[in-house]
Amino acid sequence: MTENTNFDPDKLIISPLDELDPLELRVEIVNAQERFWGDRDLSGDHEPHWFRQFAAGGLVARYQNEIVGYLLGAFPKEGPSYIHLVAARQDFRHLGIGRRLYEAFIARAKANLEDEVQATAIAENANAIAFHSSLGFEGTRIEDYAGPGEDRVFFSLRLTEG
Repeated sequence: MTENTNFDPDKLIISPLDELDPLELRVEIVNAQERFWGDRDLSGDHEPHWFRQFAAGGLVARYQNEIVGYLLGAFPKEGPSYIHLVAARQDFRHLGIGRRLYEAFIARAKANLEDEVQATAIAENANAIAFHSSLGFEGTRIEDYAGPGEDRVFFSLRLTEG
């Protein structure tokens, strides 16, 4: 589970990614990706444009001045808001950090008068599917979504009636 049995959720600070130096943050995250993703190499999902052009849509979770989670997302001028990925550091898993990051992103999307938030997950990732469902997202499996043989579950959360 987690090593942080004294975690106080009231001391978790969620802030926009662009309040920090986004490119410095990218280097820090990619260099420490095993702390967030274990053996999975997701460096390709951390392309610089997520920290440059889309930095205003990202969020960072800090606890006692340490980065313990982050969310990369975007608020396009046209079309739905999109969550690219979210991560909680392995020693801070199962403490609600991912949920708090999603809730903060959704609140920002609502404040921007967005109609919808979208996200995707690897089709075999039962934990991600359950997580999105628990937040009210509706999911549909789409074959070859990320290329041949790369099925994804496409999630959508309506923020307005209609």
